[in-house]
Amino acid sequence: MANKVKIKSPNPTYNGVSASLQFVKGEAETDDKWLVEWFKNRGYKVEELAEDPKENKQLEDNAPEEEPKKSESNKKSVKTKAKDPDKKVE
Repeated sequence: MANKVKIKSPNPTYNGVSASLQFVKGEAETDDKWLVEWFKNRGYKVEELAEDPKENKQLEDNAPEEEPKKSESNKKSVKTKAKDPDKKVE
């Protein structure tokens, strides 16, 4: 029998069936090599399951990288003056 792997959905709260695997809280398990490759190619994280859970390791991380979030101190505020309706343009 092949080694089981854990498939982690990009949505950690996903509960449902995708490609015949039942996901609970964004995770599913399989030993089907074809499904493992299918999920890897779509950005899911895949971890090999060991006998001892402390030895589990991530096989590949193809998840798309997120843009770094701007901190509040990096955001610039832009203030504009309201136009004076009484002032005429020459």
